[in-house]
Amino acid sequence: MSTVEAGPRLRRSFLFVPGSEERKLLKAPGLGADAVILDLEDGVAATRKAEARRQILAFLQAQTSHAIEWLIRLNGVDTPHFEADLEAGVRAGPDALVIPKVDSPETLHQVDAHLTEAEHAAARVPGSLKLFVQIESARGVLNAPAIATAMPRLLGLMLGHVDLSADLGIRAGRAGEGIVYHARCQLVLAARAAGVDAVDTIHLNIQDQDGLRAEAAQAAALGFTGKLAIHPAQLPIIHEAFTPSAERVQQAEKILEVWRAAEAEGRGVCTLDGALVERPVAAGERRILERARRAGRL
Repeated sequence: MSTVEAGPRLRRSFLFVPGSEERKLLKAPGLGADAVILDLEDGVAATRKAEARRQILAFLQAQTSHAIEWLIRLNGVDTPHFEADLEAGVRAGPDALVIPKVDSPETLHQVDAHLTEAEHAAARVPGSLKLFVQIESARGVLNAPAIATAMPRLLGLMLGHVDLSADLGIRAGRAGEGIVYHARCQLVLAARAAGVDAVDTIHLNIQDQDGLRAEAAQAAALGFTGKLAIHPAQLPIIHEAFTPSAERVQQAEKILEVWRAAEAEGRGVCTLDGALVERPVAAGERRILERARRAGRL
């Protein structure tokens, strides 16, 4: 049921749903996430991997909604589950796959070779199934620029700070602190330089709404395009952070009005309330309005 559209999609939230939990799968279409990650990896016990594959396949084959972007997270390429996950993922026809624990471009090239074979076997156009990758190690963070440009299939980079923290030998705390904050900055720079999405890590405490609100606002300010979620209650807070407010929309419209008047007069710069307005500023404000339009704010 692949439905990836040409042009940008609104990807503020990515909600994890375990593939082994039928009740949660059935609720997923009505939870309001922009994208749902049907999980075969950490959210599924080893003894239930095959069951999760069957349930995800049946679930996606029954879906008709194009409003949600459906993703499947596979187990890592070096696990005994990868090949079966990949075959099931191609058959299910999601919008994209999520590949965890990617720490080098070579890992992605290996995935691409397997995926191309699976696409041929399923009579799909080679290269048509897109990918997100999770960066979850120190090596992955340092290699993020090369990973982000490794293949045309790539839609975005996702940060996994829990595994990253384990790799670093530190406690998995808040993402806005210490070296994890540095890793977030690295990932944003790598993703945006490559023209792909940058997706922020999960917020571990589902009861800590204030902490999530601050972390999501920080992520949006850093340049992330969206954030991973582990519970439906986190979605409204994430959406608020990654959707331009009515005040921000009004400000963008005012800036563009002044800019258009300056252009009509043959000027390359102007000011509004003492602040400089030039072509790059106007381009940024147009992006704000486009994001608001896709979020239904215009």
